[in-house]
Amino acid sequence: MTILAAVDGEYDEDPVVRTGFELATAHDEPLAVIHVMTNEEFADRQDSTPDYYLENAEETARSLARRITRGTLGAIGDTEFHGEVGPVAETIIDVAHEIDASYIVVGGPRRSPVGKALFGSTPQTVLMDAERPVVSVKEEGEVWEEEE
Repeated sequence: MTILAAVDGEYDEDPVVRTGFELATAHDEPLAVIHVMTNEEFADRQDSTPDYYLENAEETARSLARRITRGTLGAIGDTEFHGEVGPVAETIIDVAHEIDASYIVVGGPRRSPVGKALFGSTPQTVLMDAERPVVSVKEEGEVWEEEE
């Protein structure tokens, strides 16, 4: 099995990667890091760069996951990287299923309670819909775990 850490690209050093690495080490499992580019971001990039294809977007997302991992851990070791395009929460869950992840690690919700109620959040969707344990890392570094 594998620990899947999902990064959003907002930080050069990400507590999600650090927590994923700690879980992978504790459980003697490999670490995989994923970044999902939204369909909207992909469309915007295609509009500004006509020769920007799905393969380019996936490599861009994979490179971002690699850069954040290196920035967080100082090295990437045997880490597996995934770059995807699509609806973020659903894609994370799909990849977790494909690689048979034992845990999914996501960042905590950063929206206000009203924003979450109106628009939902990626971490909330992953927590609710994943059929495997999810670890959500708050910005302050607090960690809690929820199993379905």
